[in-house]
Amino acid sequence: MHNVHKPSVPGTYAIYESLRDGVEIGLNGHVRNSHHKDFSVELLSGPHIVLHVNFRFHHDHIVCLNSASHGNWGPELRHSNPLKHGEHFHLSIKVHSGYYHISVNGVHLADFPHRFPVESVQAVGLKGDLHADEITFEGFDFHRDWNAQHDFGHSGYNSYGTESYVAPSFNEGHSYNAYF
Repeated sequence: MHNVHKPSVPGTYAIYESLRDGVEIGLNGHVRNSHHKDFSVELLSGPHIVLHVNFRFHHDHIVCLNSASHGNWGPELRHSNPLKHGEHFHLSIKVHSGYYHISVNGVHLADFPHRFPVESVQAVGLKGDLHADEITFEGFDFHRDWNAQHDFGHSGYNSYGTESYVAPSFNEGHSYNAYF
């Protein structure tokens, strides 16, 4: 297991090995006590948001699941939001063949079908009104040093989660181009 303690929000955190069936990404945190604020946990691959888990606390109090390619969103799946302001939680995203199994505090929230190859995922992104205590990565081989600086091989994810963020694009010849 690899842990990232007290990750910054907003921020991105590299995934050093390809996702595959059985690996799990967890997030321990708590919802900030702000009204009408949301937060998102995303799996990222260059300009693509492979998985978008958006906890919304205004109007309809839902969790939206989606993905986007070059800023173009797919069909949104909506589920009831189990969280309240100030509440501590554990979010789990477990990779299965064909879908992500998403649970909150050990209770199944939803399954989200793969819309992009899971092998293309490069990073976890956190943004919004969230305090993150820890990100956990389980089920990987950990043949690389997960504490080393990671070069995403393109323009990276600088300023992710801020208004100045511009999604990166893959350089020509980048190995992740093979997935798209």
